[in-house]
Amino acid sequence: MKTFNLICLSIILTCIYAGCVNNTKNAETSKPPVPKVIQGDFNGDGKPEIVRLVKPKLNKEGTDCVGGCVSYLRFSDTTIADIKVNNCIDGTPDNLGDLNGDGKDEIGLLPEWFTSCWRSYLVYTYKNDKWIYAVPPITTHCNQWEAHIKPIEKDSLNKGYVVIRYSESENNEIVNKSKIIAIK
Repeated sequence: MKTFNLICLSIILTCIYAGCVNNTKNAETSKPPVPKVIQGDFNGDGKPEIVRLVKPKLNKEGTDCVGGCVSYLRFSDTTIADIKVNNCIDGTPDNLGDLNGDGKDEIGLLPEWFTSCWRSYLVYTYKNDKWIYAVPPITTHCNQWEAHIKPIEKDSLNKGYVVIRYSESENNEIVNKSKIIAIK
């Protein structure tokens, strides 16, 4: 009888513990998301700045934006202009390092949208106190991201050039390609 009681007590305690762990997990997932931020020297002043993506407000169903579907990359140094990103409801900025050798880090962003695996990866550089595309937007497909294929990196053999990796539809298949192009 004592063994039976110990087994029952053990089962009850296990269930209570599992419920507590489950409640803790639920509490963790219900916390507001942590802002997506990166750090780097984006204006070349030798001091690190922080940049974060400010997303648009979505309707309660999460199917449309309230106002425009525009996000902004906003900097801790308020003298650096925001980057306006149209047709963007989320995304994570990337510090790509100094790709063009001008002493400033470039920023990459894969804007998220409501649908489609086809998206353009955007690469920005800071020139004359404004943001411009360092390279034309890079066409990517989600299979490229699932395979962890970097969309851009400095070409180690050619100064002022980068290797971009992009996706293309070819014979009803999505293929990943690469090419070397000049960077601004």
